Amino acid sequence: MRKITERLPKPFLMGLLTAGLVYAVGWVGETDYQQAVASQKMYCEMSARGAWPPRPELNCQKAETQQGIRLVGL
Repeated sequence: MRKITERLPKPFLMGLLTAGLVYAVGWVGETDYQQAVASQKMYCEMSARGAWPPRPELNCQKAETQQGIRLVGL
């Protein structure tokens, strides 16, 4: 491994390291975004069912209400 690093120019190695770090930060950011979207979707589904209270900052679409018996108020 040492022979490889000695043969390659130092700017190339620094560029390779920088590209790897940028890729890692981008991957972590994308994963975090996907988790936030999935969490918001689950919260909106649960609030549409009436299990959780709605949060106005999430901007969930209201589901159409249907006539029927609700056991929540009993």
